[in-house]
Amino acid sequence: MQNRLARVAIVGRPNVGKSTLFNRLLGRRRSITLDTPGVTRDPVSASVQWGDRRLELVDTGGLGGESVIELAGPVHQHTLESIEGADLAVVVFDGRAGLNPLDAETVALLGRGRLPVLYVANKVEGPAQEDELGEFSRLGIDPPLAVSAEHGAGIGALKDAILRAIPEQKENEEESPRGDSVCRVAVVGRPNVGKSSLVNRLAGSALSLVDDKPGTTRDVVDLKLRRGDKDYLLLDTAGMRRPSKVHRGVEELSVGRSVGAVRRAQVVLMLIDPIEGVTDQEARIANLAWREGRALVIAVNKCDLLGSEGEKRRLEETFRRIYGSLYAAKFCFMSVLNGEGVDGCFKKIDAAYTAHSLSVRTSDLNSIIARAVEDRQPPIIGRGRLKILYATQTGTRPLTVTLFVNRSGVPENYRRYLERYLRDQFDLEGSPIRLRFSKRSSHGDDRPE
Repeated sequence: MQNRLARVAIVGRPNVGKSTLFNRLLGRRRSITLDTPGVTRDPVSASVQWGDRRLELVDTGGLGGESVIELAGPVHQHTLESIEGADLAVVVFDGRAGLNPLDAETVALLGRGRLPVLYVANKVEGPAQEDELGEFSRLGIDPPLAVSAEHGAGIGALKDAILRAIPEQKENEEESPRGDSVCRVAVVGRPNVGKSSLVNRLAGSALSLVDDKPGTTRDVVDLKLRRGDKDYLLLDTAGMRRPSKVHRGVEELSVGRSVGAVRRAQVVLMLIDPIEGVTDQEARIANLAWREGRALVIAVNKCDLLGSEGEKRRLEETFRRIYGSLYAAKFCFMSVLNGEGVDGCFKKIDAAYTAHSLSVRTSDLNSIIARAVEDRQPPIIGRGRLKILYATQTGTRPLTVTLFVNRSGVPENYRRYLERYLRDQFDLEGSPIRLRFSKRSSHGDDRPE
């Protein structure tokens, strides 16, 4: 694969502390960690900079697994695919629990390939436990490197070993795509609405597990994607249920990660189901994105279940009527299963991203505001009429405009009028607008409203 970082896959049987080690090596919490087997299902990747060297770490699901772990087979398959695309495998054992038959299977599996391998015993917290690591030599390997991911012991030595095992020129290749030119899109919605299926279709492979059971995706799965001449980073999230239906533990953490993905994104693509219709939960998700200042595209998946264009139009009109605050969101219809409407959906994403990133010249902005005032005179506030002295753009992503006025307490209906006027002039469908009013006193100081 050209133009990518060297990839280090962290593998091993379930519940040996792979995600804790991944987070420790990364220097922040990126994977969900609980003392429960099978928490990680989809591979989770992140780039890391160690000194002057840069590489990509991949946290994988378990190789093998107990029968209590749901989707053990697909998780195993995803892990194998991650290994195939890696430049180094870090195999993690549980130094506290000792040798396990699944450890032998892992060593045998990796021994059949040509991939360089480092062996690590996690949860080692003292000389007594270190002395017992010799039993892993029965697998035909040297004693593993002792670490404690939870407490940080041995991590420096592990980093050095990883860097020695990777050809230096490999991880110095440029990562692509990168920079502000990449459009970050969070794919959100209720469980089982087709988010992971969409990401997998775009990727051309099963990056995210797909199953009929809601809640299959737990972590946020990142996909770097290039379509035409545009670069995207898709963030496939766990389903966001009503708060009353979110159970403590894994799902509670997953919902928190989904909210985090919304805040990382520039555009939020919200998938809804046409049969279940638009519910308050969709509005909660959409309003979260809108309040956070993210561009918003609402995509009705499984549109083949709708009988006519009239049904599609009525569904959109119903949403805009009931959820008036989201009237400016973009709307599209698609069927992930057969690929219908996916290209059109990306055109909506591109347009929303363009609106979200808009910069306006101050002279143009003031000309438009002057026309808006001429078309609809500002209201009287207190003992005099509101005057808009001038306006300037003070922020982007989303467009933020500060209007300097002579009076405080601008009525909400006039705020909405000005917002709609700006939308009509600049084609800002899909992106929120933030209007800020600052009262300019007779002494020349500005007081934000």
